[in-house]
Amino acid sequence: MHKLNQIFKHKSESFFIGIFIFFIIFYCSIALAKNNIILLNTVSKSSKLIVNPTINFQVSDKIKEAIDNGIRIQFIAKAETFIEKNWWFDETLESQKVNLEVYYFIMSKLYVVKNRDTNEQLSFNNFDDLWIEFEKLINFEFNQADNSDVFVKCRIVLDKGALPTAMQLPVLFDDDWDINTEWFQRKVN
Repeated sequence: MHKLNQIFKHKSESFFIGIFIFFIIFYCSIALAKNNIILLNTVSKSSKLIVNPTINFQVSDKIKEAIDNGIRIQFIAKAETFIEKNWWFDETLESQKVNLEVYYFIMSKLYVVKNRDTNEQLSFNNFDDLWIEFEKLINFEFNQADNSDVFVKCRIVLDKGALPTAMQLPVLFDDDWDINTEWFQRKVN
């Protein structure tokens, strides 16, 4: 009986160690995602809340090749202010989006990122510099809420529906084109 207890104890310890290792690997894979929002900067001005994300953004060689070949790549930056509800859906106060377009201007050999809503644009000689400065065109302006429990969240997604029709299906399940960020949220102070 004592030997049976030792065997059972050893197997249960191995089981829990296996689960622990699984969760560590799972957490690390999420934490090391290619693209993510690392900070949401918020500033209150009069009755407005200005939100700007700080982004760690990288794209694959396939996306660079498409841009270099004249394909315009479009992104949608989404942001919401909301109040968390326990055991129920969050209450969305406001929701906004910013439409961005990235393309290569062949005549001047510049990479351009353009905010399609405001027509502001930034140009770069280097493809990598574009992604470092990409976030400068993403600004959200919300009405200041009276509630002190307000949160803001943001994410950026590739608008695959805006790609040329022939590209839409092949990129749908291609990991090189899966460059969306997860929702990043923080409490508004």
